[in-house]
Amino acid sequence: MRVTNRMLNNNVIRNVNRNLENMARTQEQMSSGKRVNRPSDDPIVVARVLGFKTSIAANDQYKKNMEDAKGWLDASESALGMVTATLQRARELAVYGANGTMPDESMEALGAEVNQLLDELVQTANTSYGGRFVFGGSQTTSAPFTRTPSGVSYSGNTQDLNWEVAPQVALAVNVNGEMAFMQAINADINGDGTAEKSVFDLLGVLHDALVSHDNTAVSNTLGQFDQAIDHILNLRATLGAKSNRMEMAMSRLDDTQIGLTKTMSKLEDIDLAETVMNYKTQENVYRASLSTGAMVLQPSLIDYLR
Repeated sequence: MRVTNRMLNNNVIRNVNRNLENMARTQEQMSSGKRVNRPSDDPIVVARVLGFKTSIAANDQYKKNMEDAKGWLDASESALGMVTATLQRARELAVYGANGTMPDESMEALGAEVNQLLDELVQTANTSYGGRFVFGGSQTTSAPFTRTPSGVSYSGNTQDLNWEVAPQVALAVNVNGEMAFMQAINADINGDGTAEKSVFDLLGVLHDALVSHDNTAVSNTLGQFDQAIDHILNLRATLGAKSNRMEMAMSRLDDTQIGLTKTMSKLEDIDLAETVMNYKTQENVYRASLSTGAMVLQPSLIDYLR
């Protein structure tokens, strides 16, 4: 085969450019700290890295959902804790008022305190979290409970608020006010065995019995107070269990995120010491190609034509 000067020139330039391109790619890896910076670097690795990034981003959002859900659950449980304390204080007053030897003035004083407890109970039932009312069902923008001269009305609904805490896993984080407060006591009003009396009505009955000096009516509220307190405690237990579940789920998700990040790092990140060594090797090859090319291209036929 006939070798021409043009062939030698092209080979030298091609080899020098290839070595320079290898150096540039390695230098880019050292600058970015990544093995792959574009799909053409390694399509398979890029596809796997993108998959890991998608999973990590989704898990980050799930964790935010779980943190918000836990905050909502804890706010609801804390509010019901205050409801429990209010009902327990009202029961204590009922025990005092059931004493047939108590003067009328003292019973009226107890009735005045019960009236204040009723206001406190309404305020607690209108607890908000992040600007949203926790006991209004899905209607979270307005206060669900309003005290009127005839009693306490509920303007929320009974729908659940569901947080997606994992793929295809939704958790109801709220307790609607209808179930928590309006259907707390089974007074057998309709004879069907269902809870139909509200905690607000119970405090209203106690207040009226105290101010009217009716010791028997006051005594009759004690069993209903026990029902109401047990009802609230059951709701608190449910909320507490869900909150504990969120804590465990977040801990498990943190471990998953660490594993995904480590695996993605092994695929994507460079070994700096190894990359620097490769760069020095490529630099030496590049310098050698320049030196060799200079020697090969020195003589030509033109040098001998005078």
